[in-house]
Amino acid sequence: MKFRSPTHEPLHVALTTGHTAVVSAEGTELDPMFHREAVARGAVPVDSSGAGGDMQAQLLGRHLAIKDALNTMLNGSDKDDFTADGKPNLIRLKSKAGFAVTREEADAIFAELAKVE
Repeated sequence: MKFRSPTHEPLHVALTTGHTAVVSAEGTELDPMFHREAVARGAVPVDSSGAGGDMQAQLLGRHLAIKDALNTMLNGSDKDDFTADGKPNLIRLKSKAGFAVTREEADAIFAELAKVE
């Protein structure tokens, strides 16, 4: 699948396995192992016609993936999934979501979940 950088600057994607890739503004074909992290860093999928994917759909997909990971943590019994102050452990959340999550993202989605319950 091909991805492009959301800006004119190349986007660097690195995995915890040590693999790296650079996504250009023109578009770069990426190995499937990079797809999740590329999207998490803001890369835009490019369809076969060369048009960029719907950014809103990407953001929603990311939001839902984080929400699912947080629900898994909430429904689990591992006390290490949360910090001493009750916030989601970002290392555990990253592991469950499959991509890096910022503290701001985690806290905002966690607050959403707390309102529902």
